[in-house]
Amino acid sequence: MNAKTFARLTADLSSDDFAKVEDAANTLCALRDANAYPLILESLECGTPIVQRVMLWALRNYELSDYAQFMPYVASADDDVREAAQVLFMEGGDLACRALVSSLSSDNLELQYAAVETLGQMRSECAKKPLLTSLSASASEVRELAAYSLSRFEGDDVTDALLSCLSDDSAVCIAALSGLRGRVLSSDALLSVMPLLSNADALVRASAVYVLDAAVPDSVSCDSDARVRRAAAEVTDSASILRQLLLDADSSVRTAAADAAGKRGMRMDEVLIPMLKDEMPGVRRAAAAALSNADGDGVISALVSALSDPKPGIRAAAANSLGKIGGEKAKAALVEASRVKNPILAGIIKNALSELEKRERGE
Repeated sequence: MNAKTFARLTADLSSDDFAKVEDAANTLCALRDANAYPLILESLECGTPIVQRVMLWALRNYELSDYAQFMPYVASADDDVREAAQVLFMEGGDLACRALVSSLSSDNLELQYAAVETLGQMRSECAKKPLLTSLSASASEVRELAAYSLSRFEGDDVTDALLSCLSDDSAVCIAALSGLRGRVLSSDALLSVMPLLSNADALVRASAVYVLDAAVPDSVSCDSDARVRRAAAEVTDSASILRQLLLDADSSVRTAAADAAGKRGMRMDEVLIPMLKDEMPGVRRAAAAALSNADGDGVISALVSALSDPKPGIRAAAANSLGKIGGEKAKAALVEASRVKNPILAGIIKNALSELEKRERGE
């Protein structure tokens, strides 16, 4: 491509005609011509954000040897330019990784941050070691991002490094806990997380609960912050903790506890049935859904009453639970409720009735 054609296409990127912009961008992004390479670099240096973005996409077609010159675009204030630059580096292999690693020692904090962010997205082994090193960076923002980025990597070295961050400031600690969530931790590792349940920062305590998962102690059900108690409801396998949280003063905690009881198949009829009268619709819906694990006349009667709730979502949850419990009383109630004028709700109820009848036929 000659310089004149290149200049025309570059100018078209600023057109008010979207079709012209799209055609120019597609043509430029497909460039592989060696003669166009210096023109791409020139336009990248002095172009508008849209021009820079297109030039960065075009560079993906070339075999690059010096990625350091493109580092400023990884730290661009323009989201689209930054994203295009990150993709260029992510596809650049070891050469790109080395350029990012070199930027970690830069005095420019924005460049350091951008390098850590891009290394985290690369998810390659060449990125793991520099990210581990970045956990010791002087800037807490860089340490925090490095901890979040390491959540994408496996290995005991990553787990140990994240555990070592638990004594850092709150933001870094929360990032490290996020990275530890879902990992299989040793007894000693779990013990090192336990003290965080007494941390002054409620978000640290809640994050610790998610890491501890089923090992969370009963004491968290008495935490002063609803976010911590809600986290406990989501992870615990303890019937005693859930039973206490079902009676919590905060409606979001009651909802989470009822959802958890339903998912875990726990029967707590004596607590869930009164919750069908809760003032908060979300709580009533969760309770109605959780009662699908139960049976008996008391449960069925309570769910039949819930079919008259003013909120369609609660009526739908009650219908689904009755369909799963089955029995003549549940069936009769569903038949009656299916006559509702709301077509969506009627469809849900009829589907619950159909599932009930299939089970009766042994299908």
